[in-house]
Amino acid sequence: MSNPRHILIVDGDADARGALARDVGRLGYTVSQVGSAADATSVALFLTSRVDLVLVDTDLPDADGRELVSRLRRRGLAVPMIVLSHAGAEDDVVWGLDAGADDYVVRPLRARELAARIRAQFRVAVAPDEADIRIGPVIYRPGSRTVYRPGMARSTRLTEKEAALLLRLCSAEGRPVSRQTLLREVWGYSPAVSSHTVETHIYRLRRKIEAGDGAPELLLNQDGGYRLRLEQPPHAAEPSVPRAGTWSGHGARLAAAAAEAVG
Repeated sequence: MSNPRHILIVDGDADARGALARDVGRLGYTVSQVGSAADATSVALFLTSRVDLVLVDTDLPDADGRELVSRLRRRGLAVPMIVLSHAGAEDDVVWGLDAGADDYVVRPLRARELAARIRAQFRVAVAPDEADIRIGPVIYRPGSRTVYRPGMARSTRLTEKEAALLLRLCSAEGRPVSRQTLLREVWGYSPAVSSHTVETHIYRLRRKIEAGDGAPELLLNQDGGYRLRLEQPPHAAEPSVPRAGTWSGHGARLAAAAAEAVG
């Protein structure tokens, strides 16, 4: 690896942190490690241009790791973050993902699985110079996995799965995509995944792209699945940005990008 990626490990258990650092180092990555949320905040923000991914354990001496993730997101750290935790209940996972984590891995860690999840975060789903994608009044920026709507205070970053879902729905060019198709193509029919997982991720994605808490205008239920309304919803404000390229020819490319994003 000519320019190894730099991974920051945040874990309050010195022995576990050291073992994880050795395992990650064997994968060819450069590794830094700290044992508290306070140290992680200082290091992550100081090395913003040189940290490529953060592994955060939930059991820190001065904060829950999920609180740290939320803090780093609020301070502008946009690199992928993976939460590591012994707590695997659905509420714990949802808390971690809603805090801004891109993935959530339940301990005990399986080395090959963690390596694959790290690779998935580094995988380039869309070329960095890919044009912004227009979804009604919302602009999706694939390079940064962010959505922007005029009137928002700032852009909102999508998790890996949310981005893969959005790309797969974009690839359908307004046609409905069934839950089973999303399970197969976004999650690969993992035994741990059910249609409820799809519904939960759709709910979270809606919260990030819809204008408010009313009836959905962009991400719609239809025919046992979901579709995107790509045209302007009624009464929607016109975005104050140039319109991105037309949808002709985008479908196959976006479907391939979504498949690549989830391996």
